[in-house]
Amino acid sequence: MKIAVTMALLASAACVLLGLYCVYLKNKIKNMEFERERQLAELEEKLQGEYSVRMVDKQAKLSALQSQINPHFLYNTLECIRSEALLYDCDSIARMAKVLASFFRYSISKKENIVTLQEEFNNIENYFLIQSYRFDDKFSFEIRTAPEDRTAYSCLIPKLSLQPIVENAIFHGLETKPDKGKVTIRVEMTETNVIIVVSDDGVGIEREELERMRDALKNPKKETKTSGERNNGIALANVSQRIKLIFGDDYGLNLYSTKGIGTDVEIILPIITDKALL
Repeated sequence: MKIAVTMALLASAACVLLGLYCVYLKNKIKNMEFERERQLAELEEKLQGEYSVRMVDKQAKLSALQSQINPHFLYNTLECIRSEALLYDCDSIARMAKVLASFFRYSISKKENIVTLQEEFNNIENYFLIQSYRFDDKFSFEIRTAPEDRTAYSCLIPKLSLQPIVENAIFHGLETKPDKGKVTIRVEMTETNVIIVVSDDGVGIEREELERMRDALKNPKKETKTSGERNNGIALANVSQRIKLIFGDDYGLNLYSTKGIGTDVEIILPIITDKALL
C-alpha cells in the first residue's frame, strides 16, 4: 500500500515537473522567437539607416557640386558689373558690386561654420553698406569696443549669427521709423564670456509679441508663430539654438525691448579662440 502511494506521488510529481518543463520550453522558445524578431528588426533598421545615410551623402555631394556653379556665376557677373562701372567712372556702382561680391562670398562659402568675431564684423559692415545704398543712408551703424576688450575679436562665433539680428533691427525696428535710425553693436568681456549687444533705436516691440519671441528663444522647437505674424522671432531663435548646440545651454540670446524706444539683442558666448576645443 505504501509502495503504491509512493509510486502515485512520484508519478504526480513527475507529471508536475514535466508540465513545468514544458512551460519552460514553451517560454524559452517564445523568448527565442522574440529575440530573433528583435534582432531582425534591428538589422532591418540598421540597413535602412545605412541606406538613408548613403542617399543623404549622395544628395549632399550632388548639392555641393551644384552649389559650386551658381556662386562662380554670381561672382563673375558682379566682377563684370564692377569693371564696366569703373570703365565709365561710376565709382558708387563699382563699390556696390565689390561689396555685394564680398558679402555673397562670405554667406555662400561652406568652408567654415565657425568664424572669428572679427570676420563676422567685416561681413556686417558689408551688409550695412548694402542697406545704406538701398535706403539712401537713412540708417547709421557703429561698433563700440573698449580697447581692453578688443581681444574678443579673435573669439569664435557661429557663422552668420550677427547678420539676421542686424537685419531684424533694420527691417522691424528702423524701416518704419519716420526719421533716421541707428544700429549699435557693443562688445564687452567678462572673465569667462564675450557679451555682444546689438541695439537699435527703432519702434520697439509690443509686450505680447516680445513675450512670444522670448518664449521662442527658450523653447526653439515650440511653434510660436501665428498667421500674419512677422518672423523675426524665428530668425533670432535659430541663431540662439545654433549657439547652444555648439557651445552649450549656458549661452545664446536674450531679448529686451521698449515700445517706442528700441530693442537690444544680447548674445552670450564663451571665450574660445581655438576651434580644436569645440
